[in-house]
Amino acid sequence: MNSLLKEKWEGAKGHLKNLLARCRKVVICLDGWSKKGLSSHYLGISACFFDPSAGDVKHIVLQLAVIRHPHTGEKLAAALNDCLTDWGLGADKILMIVSDNGSNMIKAIKLLKEMNEDEIDECSHCSDDDEEEQTETEMADENEDLMELPREVRYLRMPCMAHTLQLVIKKAYVQHYDHVLTKARRLVKLLRKSSDATQKLLTKCGKILITDNSTRWNSTYYMINRLLDVKLCANEVLADMKIDSLTVAEWSKLEEMKNLLQPFATHTDILQTDALSLSYVIPSVLDLECHLQQFNDARSLTNAMRGDLRQRFAPLLEPVSHNFNPLPAAACLLDPNVGTLLLAPHMRPLLDAAKLFITAQVCLYCLEVQFLLNVCRKLI
Repeated sequence: MNSLLKEKWEGAKGHLKNLLARCRKVVICLDGWSKKGLSSHYLGISACFFDPSAGDVKHIVLQLAVIRHPHTGEKLAAALNDCLTDWGLGADKILMIVSDNGSNMIKAIKLLKEMNEDEIDECSHCSDDDEEEQTETEMADENEDLMELPREVRYLRMPCMAHTLQLVIKKAYVQHYDHVLTKARRLVKLLRKSSDATQKLLTKCGKILITDNSTRWNSTYYMINRLLDVKLCANEVLADMKIDSLTVAEWSKLEEMKNLLQPFATHTDILQTDALSLSYVIPSVLDLECHLQQFNDARSLTNAMRGDLRQRFAPLLEPVSHNFNPLPAAACLLDPNVGTLLLAPHMRPLLDAAKLFITAQVCLYCLEVQFLLNVCRKLI
């Protein structure tokens, strides 16, 4: 059995390596996970890429690495580097790395980038030593045939969009709706603990209540949405159990919270899909900003959320930002479904940045092709 499993594993891994070798660019995704009770911790590493032979997008898990406590950026960087080396993924093939906003994740990608830059500098130093040994004639001949490729930005990091949106939503949970949310959670837990109450809800409306979970995005929205959906039946069951329900004002507050969070839930579902979501990043952020601006209730809260939203996504919306990432703007421009968004007059700086990035990538690809042609010509 072990021999068969090993054979299957090696065959599957070889197949995936061939797929990765055929694709031009790969997006690496990172996420940490801890076992219940914190007895063990893992780093999940996956890859998303376009498979030209199948004509569709693939999303595969590369490794689930065990990470010993403490989970420092150095340990994460070492695990990631070992995984990429094992799968033969060089820095030139990685389009970007997506991770959450944890300080250890940010540091890990920064360290990986520094490691790669050190390797490039060492190679450049070796090349300089070799060139000194060549004759001037040999150097002239080689320069005529080979073109020096421009250096790309290595290991460009992009924050997980869905996770970042949840950080913006936390302001609503903590600053404005904490009291009513605590009471709603208590009622939901009481009703779910009672098998009699659960059966009564199923009999009356065919639904049961949902609990939220801090590690499940949108779960709080789904909890209050379901509670509001079965409000009348839930009140009847609570009355039979002689338990006080929410007041009219508290039910109204829950309704307000649901309306505030509904667009965030929709865009989170869009942005956490495996593929075809990068072009919707900027439209989603702008749509949420417009929603917060037009939301008439809880103005102080929505103004604070707007400011937080703009600050967190400044690297994607403002080309003057020191860590500006042009990829989402370029993806948006190339998508005919949303590309016209960047044609608005106030979006001109973002449009120019997207055009510049696309032009640079096309030129770089042409140089790579020319470089390969020149190498083949020398070999022939």
